[in-house]
Amino acid sequence: MLEELKKKGYKFQIDSRKIKSGEVFLCLKGENTDGHFFIEDALKNGADFVVIDNPSFVNNLPNNKIIKVDNVLEEMLISSSKIVNNNSKIKIGITGSTGKTTTKECLYHLLSPFFTTFRNELNMNTEIGIPLSILNQYSNEDVSIIEIGLKQKGDLDFVTRFYKLDVAFITNVGPSHLEFLETIENVAQEKMKITNNMNKGLLILNGDYPILKELAPKRLNTLSFGLKKSNDAVLEGYEYNLNYTTTFYAKILGNHLMLTLNKYWSEGQILDLLSTLLFLTYIELPLDPFIICNIDIPEGRFQTITRENTLVINDSYNASYDSFNSAFKSISQIDFYPKILVMGEMKELGEYSKYYHEKVLSEAKEIFDEIYIYDPDNKLNYLLQNQDKIIKFESLDDITKIISEIKEGLIYIKASNSTGIYEYLKNNL
Repeated sequence: MLEELKKKGYKFQIDSRKIKSGEVFLCLKGENTDGHFFIEDALKNGADFVVIDNPSFVNNLPNNKIIKVDNVLEEMLISSSKIVNNNSKIKIGITGSTGKTTTKECLYHLLSPFFTTFRNELNMNTEIGIPLSILNQYSNEDVSIIEIGLKQKGDLDFVTRFYKLDVAFITNVGPSHLEFLETIENVAQEKMKITNNMNKGLLILNGDYPILKELAPKRLNTLSFGLKKSNDAVLEGYEYNLNYTTTFYAKILGNHLMLTLNKYWSEGQILDLLSTLLFLTYIELPLDPFIICNIDIPEGRFQTITRENTLVINDSYNASYDSFNSAFKSISQIDFYPKILVMGEMKELGEYSKYYHEKVLSEAKEIFDEIYIYDPDNKLNYLLQNQDKIIKFESLDDITKIISEIKEGLIYIKASNSTGIYEYLKNNL
C-alpha cells in the first residue's frame, strides 16, 4: 500500500517533529514511546497522511488523512521489499560485526559505473531504517545494496524474509554483540542467517573465521577473502606512502593485484574493499584503478586529518575489540611519532566488557606512547590501576585540548558511537 503513495511522490517520516507538507507520518511503536501519541502534532506540522495500526487514537480526527493498516512496521517492510524485489535485478545484503558500511560504500562506488545502484543510508540498517531508506530514496535502481545490522537473535532472519537476496556478504565475526548473544559462536550463527531465505545465489565471507566456512550453506556458491592463503582473495600486504596514500598487494582468484588507495586505510578497511573486488572479479567486471583509488572512506572511520606535523586519525564512529586490533596493526606501520591513543568505552560487551577492554589496553601499550581514556561514568577505573602513561579525562572538550597541545606525532581516536565522541568530533574537529 505504501508503494502507491511513493509513486505519487510522497516522502515518509517517523518523527512528528520533522514532518512537513508532502510527507506521510508512520506511527511506529518504539521501546519508550508510541508514534500514535503524536498524530495531532504530525497533522499540525503538515502531514498529508498518517498511517496507523491502533484506531483508538483517531476517533476525532479527519478520516481523509488517516490510513489504517494491520501493522505499520510490517506494512513498511512489505511495501519496501515489494518495490525492491520487483525492480532490482541484483539484491545484495551485507552484514558483519565490523566493516559493513565500508563494504557497502566500496561496493556502491565500484558498481555504480556499470549499473544504477541504490544503497541504504549510512546508519539506516535496522528493520525500521532499511524500509524507510528504500521508501524515501530508492528510484528503481538495477542493483540494491542493503546493509543489515544485528542486535538480537532473529534480526537477520526476520529482515531477509522480505528482501530476496541474490548475494550476501559477511565481513567478519567479533565480540560486538556479546551483551545480547553471549558467545562468538552465537554471533556467527546469527550472522549466517542472512542466507536463511536464499534458495540460491552467492555468499562472500571472511575465510579467516573457520566457523563461517563451517556454517556456510552448501546450496550457495561461496567465495572467501582474508589474510590466509587458502582464501579466494588474499591480502598479501600493504604499506603507507609519504603522500598519505595506501598501496596494497592482493591475489584474487589466482591473479596478483597491486593498487594504491586515496588516503590511509586500515587493514580491516582494505579487507572490506578486497571482498568487493572479489565480487567484481567473479562477475567479470573490470577493476578500474582510477575508480578504486578515489573511493572515499565514510566519515569517522579511520578518517585521516593532517595538521602540520600532526596526523589525527578519527576512528570514532564505533568500536569493538576486532576493529581496535585491526587499527593497531595498521598504526604500527605508520611512521609518525610519538603515537597517542584517545579511547572511550566499547559498548554491548556484557560480562566480557572487562576482558576485552583490558585486552585492548594491553595491545595499545605496545604501540602508543601515551593513552588517554574518556571515562565520565567511572566505568573503566580498573584500567587505570598500576598503569603508567595512561591519563583519564571526563570532558569531551579535553579531546580538543589534547589535539591542540600535541604539536607532533599521531593521535588515534576511537570509541563506541554512544560515548558521544563521534558527534563531538563532527562539530569540533
